[in-house]
Amino acid sequence: MFSPRKTVALVSLVVLIMIAYVGPAAGVGPEGEGEHCVVRVLDQKPSGEFVLSDPACFETFAQAAFAASSGTVRLDPTISPGDLATAGEVATLLSTFTLGVHYDGYSGSGSSISVVGSSCSGGYWNTPSTWDNRISSTWNGCYRVTHHDLPGKGGASRSTIGAGSVHNLVYPLNNAAESVSYWSS
Repeated sequence: MFSPRKTVALVSLVVLIMIAYVGPAAGVGPEGEGEHCVVRVLDQKPSGEFVLSDPACFETFAQAAFAASSGTVRLDPTISPGDLATAGEVATLLSTFTLGVHYDGYSGSGSSISVVGSSCSGGYWNTPSTWDNRISSTWNGCYRVTHHDLPGKGGASRSTIGAGSVHNLVYPLNNAAESVSYWSS
């Protein structure tokens, strides 16, 4: 029979071996901040639905912002997505090409997906299955970002208003959006 001290040491050793063998959890950055993905608007269907690129995903939000801006925005690697509201000039620059950044946590926390495009005229995207019913907060690049609980801008909706700021989604759309549209007013 092992003593409590030997049991703790043995369990710790097994956990360390598992981490070394399996690696860190998929989609989790070095500080547990999550995965940060970027999609680009490639085209727009007559219905208004955006045709998007495949997502490019990164360990840090700073890397995602650099990719979204095609290398023009260089953020401090320690910046959190929720800090965008206080980033001033950076937020203004990001809003020239980022329609919205959506987070799976409140106040711009957790994993994110940035939608990069050039038009805030009501176009929308249906969230991929990995983002269905997952958005908890949004940083607005466009003045108004509307979250819909069904694909194709269907069902109930709630808007976040004010470009350059992070907004928390409230009931009934918190963790319930399956499409998102972007508006200039």
